Amino acid sequence: MSWQLVMLALALALNNSIAAIALGSAGISRKRQFATALLFALFEALMPVIGVALGEGAARLIGAPARYAGIVVLVGAGVYSLLQMRADSHSETKHDLSGLRLIVLSVAMSLDNLTVGFGLGMFHVSIAESAVVFGAVSLIMTLAGLELGRWIGRAVRLSTDLLTGLVLIATAGLMLIR
Repeated sequence: MSWQLVMLALALALNNSIAAIALGSAGISRKRQFATALLFALFEALMPVIGVALGEGAARLIGAPARYAGIVVLVGAGVYSLLQMRADSHSETKHDLSGLRLIVLSVAMSLDNLTVGFGLGMFHVSIAESAVVFGAVSLIMTLAGLELGRWIGRAVRLSTDLLTGLVLIATAGLMLIR
């Protein structure tokens, strides 16, 4: 395994760890944290493989619009959290992610990785090795982000929906300029 592959995996998983901070601040259970990290890792590992399967031309064609679709979904999830904050302003209930919301968020976070698959040839590693490295790094970084978010959620007296919404929108902004 090359250090370049690990560095690429770190760069790809950075968005996941930032979004995970927001999700962790919502006070989700440890079981849900682990399920979230596994789902994020699965999509981080699979999207480049799908990119390879689509081929360079198709991945390039689909990749750019998919990246922007992922950004739109993140902004939508952030705005939803901000609107949820207003709706629940008199309530202190913490929101758990539904299965469908978690899957949509996982896909949105990994859509920009479609085009990575065809560039893996320059590292001279197998696509299976790449998928394992991408998944493992994403799993570790997502779990770290969730734990950091859990700590921030307890230490900072902000609405978790406000924090989640702002971080998801900021993550979309980072994806836009990346």
